[in-house]
Parts: sequence; C-alpha cells; structure tokens
Amino acid sequence: MKKIIAVLTFSVFLSLANASNPSLQHPFSSVDTSSDPLLKKAWHLKKINAYRAWKKTEGSKKTTLAVIDSGINYNHPEVAPNLKRKVSEWPSNGIDKDENGFIDDIIGWDFVKGTFLPFDRTGHGTFVAAIAAGAKDNGVGASGVCPKCSLMPLRFLNYEGLGDTEDAIKAIYYAAHERVAAINLSFAGEGYDQELFDAINTARQNDVVVVVSSGNDGENIEKQGIYPAKFKLPNQLTVAASTEEDELLDSSNWGHTSVHLAAPGDEIIGPWLDKWDTNSGTSFSAAVLTGAVGLVRSANPKLSADQVVNIIKATVSKIEAQAKKTATGGILDVAAAVDCATDKKLSCLKN
Repeated sequence: MKKIIAVLTFSVFLSLANASNPSLQHPFSSVDTSSDPLLKKAWHLKKINAYRAWKKTEGSKKTTLAVIDSGINYNHPEVAPNLKRKVSEWPSNGIDKDENGFIDDIIGWDFVKGTFLPFDRTGHGTFVAAIAAGAKDNGVGASGVCPKCSLMPLRFLNYEGLGDTEDAIKAIYYAAHERVAAINLSFAGEGYDQELFDAINTARQNDVVVVVSSGNDGENIEKQGIYPAKFKLPNQLTVAASTEEDELLDSSNWGHTSVHLAAPGDEIIGPWLDKWDTNSGTSFSAAVLTGAVGLVRSANPKLSADQVVNIIKATVSKIEAQAKKTATGGILDVAAAVDCATDKKLSCLKN
C-alpha cells in the first residue's frame, strides 16, 4: 500500500505510539473574554489583512473546516471550543445514531485506529487546526484565521507522520459526505493517484473547497510528480509558503501553473504539543488559506466551492517576488476576498 509522507517536521515521540487516547472532555467549550497573549506574534494575520476581514465576519459555527492530518488534541483550549460536535452522537454508547457507518463519531474519525477519538500524537494536526480556526479572545495563545469556524479532525497520519493513501481517501469522502465548507490537506506524495483525484472530485460534487500544500522540497513541481498538489480541479487551491518579506520560503515548492498562490508559512505561531512555538512550511500556509476560505464561505454561504476558489485567486496581492512562482503571482488577501464575497455583483470576478 502506497504511503504518503506529510509535509511537516516534528520530533517523533515513540512512547506515545501505543498510549490510550484521552477521553473527550465535557462540557465542550471554555469561556474567557480576555485577549490572546501571543496575538502580536501572529504576523501572518496582519499580512493577509485578517483584522480587516474580521470587521465583516470572524466566521460561523455553520462553516466547518475538516483537517485531514494527524488528528487534533481535542481537549486543547485553543481548538476544543471550535470543534464541530454531533449532538446526536453524544454521549458515546457504541451505536451509530446518525447511521453514516461511523459509530460515535462525535467530532470526527481516526482512520488509523478505526475509532471515534482522533487524538493527535505528533502536534502537527493540532497546530494546523489552530492556525485555521483556533479560538479568539480566550486568554490562550493567538487566534486562528477563522476564529469562529468549526473544526472537524480526521486522522490518517500515525505518530511518525506517515499515512496510507487509502486512509486519506476515506477521510476525504467522509468530509465530503458531511458537506464541510473546506478540507485542509497538508501532505504530499509522489505519483499520480486516480483514486485520490476521484475523492477530491467527489468533494467538488458536494460543494467542498479543498486546500492543498505544495510541499517542502524547494522545487518547481511542474517538473515533479507531486500530488495532490498538481491535480487540476476547480474546487482545489494549491498554496506555496511566503515569508514576512513576501519572498517565497526557501523550502517551499512552487509552480507557475500548478500552484495558485502563496500564503504566509514562515515562523507561524501555534500550539505544538505542550507549548506554543513557531514552525515553517507549506503545511501552515495551507492552514492559513483554509481559514481564509472559512471566512469567505461564512461571509457569503451561497457561494459555490468553485466561486470561492476563483474569488481567492482574483483578490491576491500581486507581489513581484511571486510573479513567476505561482499562477496568480500573488499572496493571499483575505480582506479583499471577503469584500468580493459580500459584493452582490462579485465584481472581482469580472475584472
């Protein structure tokens, strides 16, 4: 069975491999009206004009972002308040109450262990989720790009950061059938895979935007078989990583037709296991973009997945350093995207 290696870097904690998953805490949310102490270190929020976008929307609980990754620490205070909860499946009792084939899938699913508790043993999935939709004004850490969006953790990566393509495909189908707003795929593999393509195409048929990281080899993927980054589907956005100076991150893959835009991916602040730290890579630029998709879909829920993709691409900030690196030659501007989404004429698509 083919393996996919996640585009991530982390320390492997072998002692966690066989540890039991912690129980899902209840009540589900924490309340704190104070500010986020590390918000000033989240430079990417200012760079993509998130603060201006938040004046129109901070997201919606009805807008769910699926993170197909290493799971999520579902009890972490930065992500726990925003987890999508199936009231019909709570409490867990071994019965598939919604009859979707997954027993007790209260918050998502672990496709590695086949359980309803997709606990993160690497830190990567939690980090990605917090960047996309971490809680705001909860007195902890920083904030996600879409701080009032909901999160759905779907685990296919094990504690070493490796996963089977088959499990990733199952997770995509699960998210598509749950009709989430967007799917985050912060992983890459080599070689075209028709079944993976078909899964993302099914997501399109279910009106789901799929955000894909370009990979961390520092290469032009037009000359490489990097997938799912190179799939050509109208509901897919493939993203490179940019620095605070708007340069392409040295380790980021790029491609003037296959990679659509860049988003911040250098020294991004987030919760890493038991502490807050910074990490770099296209995994995190994908998370930033997924959060932006959440804001756009929250601002105008009537938009189709294809329309959202086109709006994101049409509203980038054109950057000379990105001119020959991506199809748009620009960096994500979520405020401009939200402005367009709330424009009844969608004027940005007519320019």
